[in-house]
Amino acid sequence: MDCFHLEGRRWRAGSSSVMTNKKKSPAQSVIEEMRERLIRLRALLPTLSKPAAKKTMAELLSLMSDIESARADLDPIKDPGASFDPADPDTAGRLVALALIAQERVPLGRVPRTYGSGVYAIYYCGDHPLYAPIAGTETPIYVGKADPDNPNARTPREQGPRLFGRLKDHRRMIEIVGDYAEKNGLPHPLRIDDFLARRLVCATNAQLVAERHLIAMFRPIWNNEIGICWGISKHGDAATTRSNKRSPWDVMHPGRAWAMAESLDNKASPEDIERRIAEHFERNPPYLDTDHIVRDFLSAFVQHASLSPDEPADNEDSDSNEEKSSE
Repeated sequence: MDCFHLEGRRWRAGSSSVMTNKKKSPAQSVIEEMRERLIRLRALLPTLSKPAAKKTMAELLSLMSDIESARADLDPIKDPGASFDPADPDTAGRLVALALIAQERVPLGRVPRTYGSGVYAIYYCGDHPLYAPIAGTETPIYVGKADPDNPNARTPREQGPRLFGRLKDHRRMIEIVGDYAEKNGLPHPLRIDDFLARRLVCATNAQLVAERHLIAMFRPIWNNEIGICWGISKHGDAATTRSNKRSPWDVMHPGRAWAMAESLDNKASPEDIERRIAEHFERNPPYLDTDHIVRDFLSAFVQHASLSPDEPADNEDSDSNEEKSSE
């Protein structure tokens, strides 16, 4: 006989009598309640404002994660948590970033001219009070990438001397503001001798994901993505043709002629930038040694391989016993 479902009850077609289901377990009752609430929520979605819709979407994504976690807890077979895939771009990016850390640190002012594109990191070891928390540590003040001249380059020679060019440009910016500070008696001038660099020539396109992992891990204070003391990578923009404000880096380290135009306003006050830098280092303690860096890099590849102390060891006979008892 045909039948259909309505609100968790089964009705006979053409009849008003109700066929009651078996008594629900507490878990089933909770799940049905969740379904009913989800139906009510979906009815409200068209009425939400854009901010409310954005917030609701984020909460739903979080709820999906919680539901998946609960489902995994019920599964008698453990999920390894990750599958190592050497061909995954993220995996390649992590390995390239880790290979950069294995390179020797050299003075930024004495980087040899060589072919190749890839990734690099710049370290500070001077006495500027703003950067004291990372001075002489394994946390870079800036990381970046250098793309090849030819997007299809297969060799360092075909890539061109791109890494050298990027580091040379940063060296020139630091020297300009350092000389300005020295000549004008400004406190704590940047000195090129206080900077070291690591660089890694890598296969074309590997630098893209590697840079992302380096920024996410080290959160370098001069990188644009951190949004605090960015601007060293900005170049000679004409103030008369741009509505941009003076970058925080140029506020803290004046000297680049184009960035000192009177028509430019500061992106932020020196006091605000100093406060945000201090807060950043409080939230992101520096790496003091490479061992800690290696452990954090490798943690992304860890799989769930062990039982918790209260979990029984797997018994191969248990599955067959359960099958027999259910027959």
